[in-house]
Order: sequence, then structure tokens, then C-alpha cells
Amino acid sequence: MNKKPLITLYTPGNKPELIEKASRFEPDGIVIDFEDAVPLSMKSEVRDNVSKNVLPKLSITTLIRVNSEIEFLEDDLNAVVGPYIYGIALPMAESVEQVQFADKIITKLERERGLEPNSIKLLLLIETALGVVKCYDICSAAKRVESIVFGSAEDGDLQRDLHSGFSIDGFEMNYSRSKSLVDARAAKLPYILDGAFSGIHDLDALRLECELSKSIGYDGRTLIHPSHVAVARKAYEPDPKLIGYYQRMVEAFEEAEKNGLAAITFENKLVDYAMYKKGKVYLDR
Repeated sequence: MNKKPLITLYTPGNKPELIEKASRFEPDGIVIDFEDAVPLSMKSEVRDNVSKNVLPKLSITTLIRVNSEIEFLEDDLNAVVGPYIYGIALPMAESVEQVQFADKIITKLERERGLEPNSIKLLLLIETALGVVKCYDICSAAKRVESIVFGSAEDGDLQRDLHSGFSIDGFEMNYSRSKSLVDARAAKLPYILDGAFSGIHDLDALRLECELSKSIGYDGRTLIHPSHVAVARKAYEPDPKLIGYYQRMVEAFEEAEKNGLAAITFENKLVDYAMYKKGKVYLDR
């Protein structure tokens, strides 16, 4: 279960039948939700059932969205940290102390349960204004932090905190979405995820928002409905035209470099080491 979860599907923790069906839609991974999808009165029951009866049966990259409240967090982590999960999605991430608190518990559990250090990854959900402001700090707070998930959902926690509106054009969230990405890249996280799209049946709008997200620099996103998986995967895939362009450009530049040149004109564009390196990075991805 080592596949990087670039396109992930949320599944409610209190609906094990949906968890087991989720892999049919071929996401890179699933996020079993212990938080918003589970009523307060069912938290303990769901945690116990998922950890004992669901996780051992799964063969897909699996993360758990735990509860961020102290009264639930430690119990959630204690129940699920083990060989059956890839990582933990930590909601409302907004302080170094909060991330390090979760990291300390996971580190202890890894040691006690014979897991490799930092094998359980942390994905930080950026869902508050403070989370946006502190994004770089929390991304750098623990070695196991592997990605962020930007809180882009319409009428979600971040919008509530910002008092902002929503549009597919995304200008209301553009600063927060861009700053979170820049901070996560500066912290050298290997991939960056956008958040859930709330319009269950509006696949055209989903595609447009995925294209916006990709153009900013996001690598994928979390999803809330199976019909979103194929649309998002196609939207975030590398552009075949760009692949061809960068392959030709890299080849031309390397040939020119052999002849003592470090700046060339290629298909009516200036190409020097900066453009060459960008092409290499794109092809590597």
C-alpha cells in the first residue's frame, strides 16, 4: 500500500459498505472519515469497528481523517496506527504544537508496534485562516508531514473562517490556495493536494476547478463522490502536448550544450538552464 494518494476518495467511517466498495472506482487511495461524517454519539463505535473489522480487509492505500479535538485525537490514533494504513489526515492544522503533538503520539505507537520510524505519514488539512498563515511552519514541524490538503470546499471551514464567497473562477480563495501551495513547496513536500469539490453532480464545474488547481501547481485532490475520480484524474494528468514539447526541448538543449551553448532559440522561445530544468522537472513528474 505504498501508492502516493494523489487522487483520493473520502469514505464515511460509519458506512463500512462504502469503504469496501471505494476501490472499484480506482482512486489512488481512500480517506476514511472519523470527523465530519460521523455523529458525536457514534465516534467510539465507528473507531472500534473500522480498526478491528475494516482496515485488515483493505488492499488500497488508506488514510484516516481523525478528529482534531484532544478528547478524540489520541484515541483515534491509538486505534488505527499500524500496518494497515498509509497515513493520517489531520484536520484544522494550524500550529506547530498541534502537529508535533500528533507526531509524538504516532512516533510512540510506531515504536511500540514495530513499525519503521516515520512510516505513517501526516497530511495536514489547511482549513482555517491561521492554518494558511502558518502553513510553512506546520509543514516543517515534523518529518512525517508528506502533504497538505487545501480546504477548498464550498461553504467549508476555511470559507467560514474567511467570510468569503465561492466561485469556480476561484478568485475568492486564490490568495489562500496560492500561499498554501507556495509554503508547502518551500517546505519541500513531495506532492500537494487540493481539497474536496462540493458539487456532487456538477462534473463540468469540477473539471474547471481541477484545471485551475493544476495550473496553480497542485498535484491532485481529495474527492467526496465516486463520479469525481475519473474527471479529476484526467484533469491532473500531464498534458501530452507539453510532454512532447519538453522532450524535444530537453533533447535540443542537451545537444546544444555539447556544442558549448547554454542559451538557444527553440520553437520561437528562448531556452536557457532555467527552462531546461523546468522541462526536466515536468518530465520527471
